[in-house]
Amino acid sequence: MLEISSESINNVLVISLIGRLDGITSKTFIDKTNEPEMSTFSRIVLDCKDLNYISSEGLRVMLMAAKKAKSLGGSLTLCAVNAAVNEVMMISGFGALFGVHSNVQDAIAAIS
Repeated sequence: MLEISSESINNVLVISLIGRLDGITSKTFIDKTNEPEMSTFSRIVLDCKDLNYISSEGLRVMLMAAKKAKSLGGSLTLCAVNAAVNEVMMISGFGALFGVHSNVQDAIAAIS
């Protein structure tokens, strides 16, 4: 199961992910990030403090969101990643690709 909430802070879209981002829930992530009120943001922070699992499919949809942000002239970054998810990010190289920050404020500062 994946729960997603979002808010705009200083023209940065902060998306909070709760649960699992995998083959079953990746469509939920895609659908949510394609909603009109979300799809126009070029700067995105994924708050992963409550994301407890990510699969290769989850990484793929994060990459899709990052490419979309880049096409709009922005970027996507991560924050508050727990140890289990961070291990996947580092092994896959996605941690270096996206950047991982300790909290939302640091992540916003990094892409502002």
